[in-house]
Formats: sequence, structure tokens, C-alpha cells
Amino acid sequence: MIDRHVESVGMRGRTLLTLTLTLLAVAPLTAQEPRSLAFSGGVSNFNKSERWIEAGVEFRMPIDVWKLAFATGLTVNDDRSGWIFAGLRRDFSVGGPWRLTPAFGVSLYEQGDGKDLGGPLEFRSAFELGYTWPGDKRLALVIYHLSNAGIYDRNPGMNSLVLTFSFPL
Repeated sequence: MIDRHVESVGMRGRTLLTLTLTLLAVAPLTAQEPRSLAFSGGVSNFNKSERWIEAGVEFRMPIDVWKLAFATGLTVNDDRSGWIFAGLRRDFSVGGPWRLTPAFGVSLYEQGDGKDLGGPLEFRSAFELGYTWPGDKRLALVIYHLSNAGIYDRNPGMNSLVLTFSFPL
């Protein structure tokens, strides 16, 4: 039973990673994210009975390849777990001021008193839907998955749902 659950989490993680990388590679070039700073707050493990409040900060910087942006950040939650991450993201215009942004990165996870994700090396796959105001300020809803993609024996993964506010630097 546990092995089947671990396999299904790994399969969902691989599917989300494949979808994210496909969007990054083949979707039309429609939007470029500015250099910005984002603050976030939300719920870690939101789809399970044991949940935690989380808060984070992220720095984003555009790079001159396929309109990608480099992102790096730090997230902590109220069970004394935390993770730093770095990766790539890309904005896609979905009409007017709305942006859909897939992202993928590598994380270093410190368990604290929280969920055992299997080990310190984790991968972060995210989708963000945001509304951008003039001056490139943005409010967005983000869902992301933190998982080790099966590189450790234990791979329960963790899903977060957060609200972010970003502003250009």
C-alpha cells in the first residue's frame, strides 16, 4: 500500500515536471517578467490533514534566453521546516493583465519538526496565476509541489498553496 502511494506521488511529480518543462520550451514568447522581489504566505501540505502556515521571499531576475527568469528564495513554516530554492520561471500572458507562470527549481530542505520528505535535495514545481498592475506590481495565487522525484527511498512530497505579492526593483 505504501509503495503504491510512493509510486503515485513520483508519477504525479514527473508529470508536473514534464508539463512545466514543455510549457517553458514550446509556448509562444508573450511576456517578460521584470526584476522583482516577491513575498508570499500560505499553507504547506494544504491537501493533507496536517498543515502548516508558511512564509517566503523570492528574488526574480530576467535572463536573455527564451524570456526566462531566474528565481531564488527562502521559505519557512511554523513547524520549523525551511527550504531554499533556485530555478527558472517564465511568464505567459493569458489575456490583459493576467499572467500564468510555470516554474521549476532545485531546493535544499531542512526538516525541522515537520514532514520527512526523504532527504535534503528536493525539486520544486510550481504554477502561478497572477494579476499585474501598471508598474509591474503583481498579486498571484501559487500552487507548488516539493518532492525528491524518487531519488530517496521515502518520497511523500508536499503541496503548498500561497498568495504572493511582487514588485519591481
